[in-house]
Formats: sequence, C-alpha cells, structure tokens
Amino acid sequence: MTGLNKRRALAQLEQARLHSQKGDWATVETLMRPVAASGLKEPAVPSLLGEALRQLGRRDEARAVLEAGLVEHPGDGELEARLGCVWLDLDEPDRAIEQFRRVRQKLSRDPQVLTSYAAALLRVGRAEEAEAQLARALLVGGGADTRLVLAMVKMRRGQLDEADRIAAQVEGLELPGLVWQARALRADLRLARGDARGALDTWRQIEGAGRLEPYQFSNMAWAAELAGERPLAEALIARRLAQAPLAEDLMLFAQMANLRREPQRALDWLAQAEALVKSPTPGWRFESLSTEGRALRLLDRKDAALAALREAIALPEAELPRFGAGPFVDLGHLAAETGDFEQAEAHFGRALTLDPDEPEAKRALALTHQRLAWRHTLEASTEERVDAAKAEAEALRRRFVVRESEVERLKREVERLKAERASAVEEVAQVTAQADAQKKRLEAEGRAKVRVELEAREQEIEGKSVENLERVFGAGRDACPERLWQMLLVAERTYQKALYTELPAAAVAVLFSGAFERSLVELIAHRFDRWLDVNQLRSRFLEMGVRERRGGRVEYFDRFFESLDREQSARPPSLGEVSRVLERRQEPYLALFDQFLTSNYALPAPFWDEFARFVTWSKETLRDPVAHGHIEIDWEGLKQFRERLLFTFGGQTPGALPRLIQARKK
Repeated sequence: MTGLNKRRALAQLEQARLHSQKGDWATVETLMRPVAASGLKEPAVPSLLGEALRQLGRRDEARAVLEAGLVEHPGDGELEARLGCVWLDLDEPDRAIEQFRRVRQKLSRDPQVLTSYAAALLRVGRAEEAEAQLARALLVGGGADTRLVLAMVKMRRGQLDEADRIAAQVEGLELPGLVWQARALRADLRLARGDARGALDTWRQIEGAGRLEPYQFSNMAWAAELAGERPLAEALIARRLAQAPLAEDLMLFAQMANLRREPQRALDWLAQAEALVKSPTPGWRFESLSTEGRALRLLDRKDAALAALREAIALPEAELPRFGAGPFVDLGHLAAETGDFEQAEAHFGRALTLDPDEPEAKRALALTHQRLAWRHTLEASTEERVDAAKAEAEALRRRFVVRESEVERLKREVERLKAERASAVEEVAQVTAQADAQKKRLEAEGRAKVRVELEAREQEIEGKSVENLERVFGAGRDACPERLWQMLLVAERTYQKALYTELPAAAVAVLFSGAFERSLVELIAHRFDRWLDVNQLRSRFLEMGVRERRGGRVEYFDRFFESLDREQSARPPSLGEVSRVLERRQEPYLALFDQFLTSNYALPAPFWDEFARFVTWSKETLRDPVAHGHIEIDWEGLKQFRERLLFTFGGQTPGALPRLIQARKK
C-alpha cells in the first residue's frame, strides 16, 4: 500500500460510509480516491467509489470502477448490484436485468436491489413482474424510492389516481434525492390526464430549481406543445437533440411533428429513433408503424401509408383498448379520401370501439355519415336519369309500331329502334360518367368547404367564448383563479358549440354547474378556511357549530362545519351546503361566517340574500338533475342560469360570479 496506511484507509472508508448515508457524494468521492489508491483489498472500496461516481452523474467512470472491482472480487453481490444500477442509468435495461438476476438470490432481502431490479423490468415494459419485485421490497423494508417506482408502475398500468397518491406521499417527505423525481412523475400524470398546462407549470418549477434531467426535456416539450407554447417546445427539443437523445425521445418528437402537420420531419426523426433501438419494448413496433402511417398519409403517399397501417393493425397491440385506435383512424381517412365511405365508416367505428372518446374518430365518423347520405342522393338521381332514358326509348318503339301497318315499314322502324336503343345506352353511359365526375367534384368541393367551415367555426367559437368572459370579468380577470377561469372557458366554449350542434343541455349543464361549484369552494370555502387560520378563530367557529357531542364524536349543525374540521377529513362543501349557510348566516352559530363575508367582500346584505337563493335554484335546476342522471334538462333553465351567473344578476351587470370576484377585498 502507498499513501495511506491500512488503519488510516479503514478509518477513511468508515467516514465515507457515514457521508454516503447523508447523500454527500462529493465528499465520499474525495475520501475514497486516496483509499482506492492505497491498495486496500476490500470490496467496499470500489463499491462505494463507484456509487459516488454514479450519484454524481459520471456513469461511465462508475462502470469502469465497478467492473474493475468485480475482476478483483468476482461474484461480490454488492458490486454486481451497483453495476446493474449503472447499466440502468446508461439506458441498458437488458444488461441491468441480467446483472440483477445474478444477485437476486444473494441479496434477496435487500430492498434497494429489488427496487432497482423492478425499475429495470419496468423500463422494458414488464410491469407485472416489476410490481411483484416491489411488493417484496416493501415487505423487507423498502422506503420512499421503492414507493416512487411503484407509482411509476401504477401509471404504466393506467391506475393514474393511485399513482398520483403514492407520488404525492413521496413528494411530501421532501427527501433531497427523491422530491424532484416525485414531482416530475406527477407532471407526467397531469399530462396523462389531459392537463397540459398544469404539467408544464410543474416542469417549469423543476427546471427553475435546476433539477430538470436531460431525459425529461422531451416530456416537458410535449406538455409545452399541447399547452400551445410551441416556441418553448422547439427550444426544449433543440436542447435534447444537442445531448444524446434516446429512441423514445425521437419517437415523441416524430409524433409532435405529425401533430403539427410536418410529416417529413416526423419521418426523419422516426428513422433516427429506429436506428437507436437496441431491444424494442412491447408496443414499440406498433407505435412506430402507426406514426409512420400517419406521416405517409399526410404526405399523400397513400399506398405506403396503407401498407404501414395494415401491418400495424395486424399486431396484437391493435386490439388493446385506447392504445390500438390510432391506425384505424388513419385508415378511415385514407378510405374517405378515395371515396370509399362505407369502409371509412367501418374503420372509424372500430377506432371508437377501442376508444369511445377518440375525438378525431368521432368527428370523422359524423362527416362520413353526411357524405354517405349525400352520395346516396347523387346515385338516386343518376338512376332516375337512366330509367328516364329507357322509358323514352320504349315509348318511341311503341309509337312507331302503332303508326305503321306495313311489314316492311315495320322492319325498317324496328332497325331504327335498335339504333336508337344503342344511342340511348350510350347516352346512359355518358350520363353515368357525368354523374360520377360531378360526384367526385362535389365531394372534393364539399371536403374543402367543410374543412374551411369547421376551422372558421372553431375560431369563431373560441373568440366568442374568450370575448364573453373577458367582457364580464373586466378588471377582475387577473383576480380570477386560473383553474376556475379555464373551467368557465371550457363551459362557455361548449355552450357556443351547442348553438351549432345537437349537443344536449345536460352536457353543458355539467360543465357550468361544476365550474360554479368549484368557484364557491375557491372563493368562499377555501378563503373562509384561510381566514379562520389567520384570525385564529377555527376552534371558536367549530365550537359554535356543535349540535351534539357523543363521547369523542361531534355532530354539527351543518356539514359545512365538517369540511372545516381538520380531524374529519371531509370533502369540500357542495352547492346545497353553501346555499344553506348563506341563507342562515344571520343565525348565531354562523356569526363568524357572516363576519367573514362582510370583511372580505364589498357587497351589501341584499346581494348575499339573492345569491343564496341563486345557489339553491342552481342546485335544484342543474346540479341535482345531472347528479341523478336526468339528462332532459331544460335549455331555457340553462340559459337563465348562464345569464345570471355571468352577465346579469339582480338587475345589475355583470353576473353573480364576476361581481363576487371583483368585490373581493385585499
């Protein structure tokens, strides 16, 4: 040994172990470098140094140190396990799995090994096996890192609520090494639920803290694209391409290019992704063919697109609910573009069988039904013209037979009749050809006209919805919580669409009543909750609302009190519960609630009386029928509710909700 003597090297090794428990990996490396140079023959030396290098992001160096350690200490379980983790970090999941298999029996009660093995299995799409390993890890003391991988498994299997619950628990522990991973997973979950804006806001928090990992740039880019921030998405794509993008990153970029109607760019990225694939995960081939088929269709390369899409639907993944719907949508478009509307109808129907909420298939199927009806009308017109020509020829023959009595003349007329029949058949052929040409022209014009009309209508609806809300909220727009604003915008947009479609009133009522209920939670319940804390009045308020005590159980006058009792873990108050406390706010047990309304909102008492009646009316007219499945909601009632909610309330403008927001005191 050189430099350190054995006693000093062993002491420094123990110091490094203590620092590793604190997560201070830079100090671990500093301590272990001279220990490794001293020649101390302990497996812990390369194991600890390799782990420090891995945690510091220097994975190739870590691999070299651990492989050298295994040459010196062959079969050492800890070294093999740490090397498996490095292979996983280097995006070599198959090597990682093989490595973990070797040590699974040796370290069968090590939760870290079991957790890392599960992460590798998940990476190659073996979610069920991964979940089994995680169950074992939890039984032998697996901690927050085990639960975080379990949340990833739940997300992969579509159990989004369960995944979010577990990730939220891990995030709440605020462990330095895991809190940002948990937050990133929750961003992915928001994206999976369709909340692109919420996902992007979370990614921005992670990036602002300097915790955004390179492999996460593509997910953030996808969220930015769906949230309408294309320049940000492009910047993130460029940053990821400047590093060493994975095949999954390039596949995502190809799908984003298809979404932007940039099919050639999509094909270029797809080719790069295919070149990087070492061992395709389940579903990769299906996703690749689906992406390729759509890009080729957008490039109008119909034969090549048809071949790719047919190969995709022949794979087992095409039978999976939701996942398998995409190729059938593109096959439907291809059939419609060639005039085969029956086949298009069948493909779109198959897509909706796999994913009943697939929006592109829904819209395309409706248009296909219109085109089928239109074509049948054209065909009927053509048949009528053919029949008319035949009838005219038959009438001509009968006239000549009756008029002439001489046999020779009859023969001559018969010959002439034959010639005219031939002419009639030719005319029928011409009429048929003209009808076919007219049908194709009308279909092309119709497609273009429908597309232009739909685009114009969508723009008009969007503009009208935003204009209406900005007009009624005025200066109070900035004071409106963003989540509430988005809910109102969705409701108003749906209402505007309903003016052009046969959308049932219940569909709009669900959105408006939900937004109204959320506004009461945000503006009254939550704000009152904070007011009680700031003024240290929670205990007093709850005591005033007690109807009866039964041992350790409390029965309140109203469920509104339960929602503010932290020990009850109750849900937020409903429309009915808010309306009752507004109506009874003059009761002694609600004196503090009345004081809150007076001190926080510059509104007169008559407003609150009218507002309470409005909340009750809304509950009975809209919320209760929707909740109990009565979809025959009256349009007039819905229009009256929308008018009072947004535009005119109590004979004054704007409506109840904008006035409530504008009247909030600082």
